[in-house]
Amino acid sequence: MSTYQVLIPAYNAAITLPVLLEQLAAFRPEPAAIVVVNDGSNDQTESICADYGITVINLEKNSGKGSALKRGFTAFLMDSDVAYVLCMDADLQHPVESIGDFLSKADRDQSKFIIGARDCSFRAMPFHRILSNKITSYIISLLAKKKIIDSQCGFRLIHRDVLRQIAFSEEGYQLESEMIISAARKGIQIDAVDIPTIYGKEVSHIGHVKDTLLFIRLILREIFR
Repeated sequence: MSTYQVLIPAYNAAITLPVLLEQLAAFRPEPAAIVVVNDGSNDQTESICADYGITVINLEKNSGKGSALKRGFTAFLMDSDVAYVLCMDADLQHPVESIGDFLSKADRDQSKFIIGARDCSFRAMPFHRILSNKITSYIISLLAKKKIIDSQCGFRLIHRDVLRQIAFSEEGYQLESEMIISAARKGIQIDAVDIPTIYGKEVSHIGHVKDTLLFIRLILREIFR
């Protein structure tokens, strides 16, 4: 089975991060490494990583999920010969038991860019999330010229060859959309695996007005590129 490293961007994740790390420690096949990018947290995120012996990259200030991912990708490409990086959020919305589905898809279909696809039904997801996800996924699909089921899902398995080819300029959540558009325009196959939809009591770090405006900026830039 393909080798993989787990990359977790984390901001003030002291409550949920230990649970995720415990789950990852028990999962097989185990990852070659677990790397947490601490995005300027002001809680115990850094010390928790130390307690678990996890590699942590500390950002001095909160710079956004995109910045955290870029730092993690750079470290992955420079310091690792592992085939895949698996991106997971620290808030427990990405179930560890689904990792096997990503790895099986990669091995079976030689997939190099796989995105989780959540159940966007009323029984599984709040209405405002459904609306946002449907609209953004539709727009990204148009720009990518390929149907993207869940463009906003951050649970992704990406081959190192893909990371070397695609563009990274966004600092926030928009980076995840930018990656899809860039990969599609370079002819990279983008696949999906179904994952459970999980919403707990975690605090969202998305600034709805700001991030909406930044998403619009990204779309306009990509349209006229």
